[in-house]
Amino acid sequence: MRLGVLIIEKGINDYPNPQKRHTVRAIILNKHHHILMVYSNLFDDYTFPGGGIKPFESKEEALKRELKEELGATDLSIKSYVGYTEEIRYGLKNNDKIFHQFSDFYLVEIHEFGPQELMERELWHGLEPRWMNIFDVIKHNEMIKLDERHQQKGLKTVMERELIILNKLMEMIDNEKI
Repeated sequence: MRLGVLIIEKGINDYPNPQKRHTVRAIILNKHHHILMVYSNLFDDYTFPGGGIKPFESKEEALKRELKEELGATDLSIKSYVGYTEEIRYGLKNNDKIFHQFSDFYLVEIHEFGPQELMERELWHGLEPRWMNIFDVIKHNEMIKLDERHQQKGLKTVMERELIILNKLMEMIDNEKI
């Protein structure tokens, strides 16, 4: 899948000099085509594990760090680059700062798990790794994407991004391309 999608948060019409943010995210499938997602108790949604790249950190280093934090992954292989999404969105702290976020997606295999090492924000969100049927994740995220929580500034593009990738994965599984 060579995905390149631009998502612009509703309400943003002009975005001169947005702050750039780069993230990495993992697509982790098992042989039964279940996907390992991160469930948030606070937002009642499923997202791909991953997050922001810190200064002087490579994409690979960031992905390994994020997967250790969110999933407890202690041994993993990055199999291939899958694609990216771009989002023009507001910041998460309900302000008018505009971000241009690039999210690179990688197919990852995890060989060993240990305990999660959640950071403060991740603890607050109540993140839990869960193996899920992709169809069930799509159905759940479709159901909650328009609720009050997901219509806050800065969150409107999250479910859209996740659903684009999930639907593309379903298509690839149906066509036996993954």
